Amino acid sequence: MNILLIDDHFCAREGVACLLKQIYPDAQVFEAESFAAGLAIARVQTLHLVLLDLQLPDRSGLDGLTELKQVFPDLCVVMFSGVEDRDVVFQALKSGAMGFVVKTVSRQAFVEALRDVLSGKVYLPAAMAGKPSVAASSDDSMSGIQPKTSPTSLGLTPREFEILRWIACGHTNKSIAKRLNIQEQTVRNHLRPIFQKFGVSRRTELLVKLFEQGIVFGLTGAGL
Repeated sequence: MNILLIDDHFCAREGVACLLKQIYPDAQVFEAESFAAGLAIARVQTLHLVLLDLQLPDRSGLDGLTELKQVFPDLCVVMFSGVEDRDVVFQALKSGAMGFVVKTVSRQAFVEALRDVLSGKVYLPAAMAGKPSVAASSDDSMSGIQPKTSPTSLGLTPREFEILRWIACGHTNKSIAKRLNIQEQTVRNHLRPIFQKFGVSRRTELLVKLFEQGIVFGLTGAGL
């Protein structure tokens, strides 16, 4: 696996690069101190993951994200920043990021974030994703999760609404199917009308739409 880390702060970059090598001993980690240098690496290397700082000396991380996704639409890009702002996070999602990791996260949270995005999930800070607490999320039941809206208010069937709740918590089709004891194809069949009803074509767009419409899932006061 090839990982590109774009961050202009030497100490932060070296520390994260060292951590990445510990997590993925067989991975090759490329480092860049500017967006231009990172883009040059991306043009000659086959990359599986890019960690992109939000604030770079030659251009903003969000602008860089947009360019990366234009040139490499299938590239998995995660914003990696000390800034934790809801508007910035969801702007990153709009631009195609698979996740947003705050630099103050614990090692465990960092590992989980990488695991999620590499498996196809969208990763958000827990407070913004409306995820339950660590204790609640370790339980496969929906105990403690109280939706703040109803299926009828969204024009969804009860099953579509249930699937939407799990999507909002970042679960893949496979994970949702396992939790609901249904076939993965059944989940995909339900996703099509959900996407149509919200006027989106992918998960990140759906999460942004939920945020924009003030639709809240998760524990009371937890956020999106």
